Amino acid sequence: MRPTVALINDTSLFEDHFGCLLVGQTFREQFARTGLDLKYAFPRDYELDTIAPLLEKVDLVVVNGEGSIHHGKRNHLLDVARRFPSVLVNAVYQENPRNEALDRFLYRSARESQSADEVRQLGLQCDVTPDVIFAAMQLRSFVKPDPIEDLGVTDSVLKKRRTIGPIQLKKQAYGFRPNTSVANYLHTLSSYQRLCIGRFHAVVAASVLGIPFSCWESNTWKISGLMQDMGAPEYCYTNFSQAFDNVPALFDDRIQVFADGAVGRIESMFDNIATIAGGAAD
Repeated sequence: MRPTVALINDTSLFEDHFGCLLVGQTFREQFARTGLDLKYAFPRDYELDTIAPLLEKVDLVVVNGEGSIHHGKRNHLLDVARRFPSVLVNAVYQENPRNEALDRFLYRSARESQSADEVRQLGLQCDVTPDVIFAAMQLRSFVKPDPIEDLGVTDSVLKKRRTIGPIQLKKQAYGFRPNTSVANYLHTLSSYQRLCIGRFHAVVAASVLGIPFSCWESNTWKISGLMQDMGAPEYCYTNFSQAFDNVPALFDDRIQVFADGAVGRIESMFDNIATIAGGAAD
């Protein structure tokens, strides 16, 4: 029989956000590729006692950390490991109170090195695996059209209004938002020759699509951490104004190399998850 898993913090269940939709798709693609049977998926907020009877029926609980666990927020996502065999993957981890539940995970992987280092400082093992959507089939198979405009600006999770100089944003004062279908968002991104990005998953998409971009930091170190791991930290700025003034004209080959190599690293992580689930099932 195939090992069974439950997915916690499946952000595609509660967000109409292209990145969240791609994350949910990619988890399912990788579970299928590795022979794991996804029995249940739960959103970010839940009552553990309520879902416990279902978690008891699976071999392994997979917690998608994504951008959720930072500055003491949503540490309940860790508590599942106190009661069930669990792995924590695809996670940011920043400035959290000590939670011994983190020690109980059978495997931990962060999306960038800064988060992994924070976990390691607690004396725990933590791999670094790029965000799962680097391997998303819909993103990887997207045929990029020829751009029709020069510079595009995304919004940011930080909703501060910005002065943008001569450029006129067509969508809203904050730049175009991610709350749309995957296809729509990818078409929007690729309609521009260059991008100024304030969204983590837009950075990933631009990296895969080969669109030159600058970016600025979000509510965690996820963007700067990713750019550091790519070996191209100079394209990430502390604020929008700096990023807007420094959008490159050419796509950096270092980013392409990282994006291409990310697929194998993600598949290796899911191979590891499948091995752990298979061991729990025996």
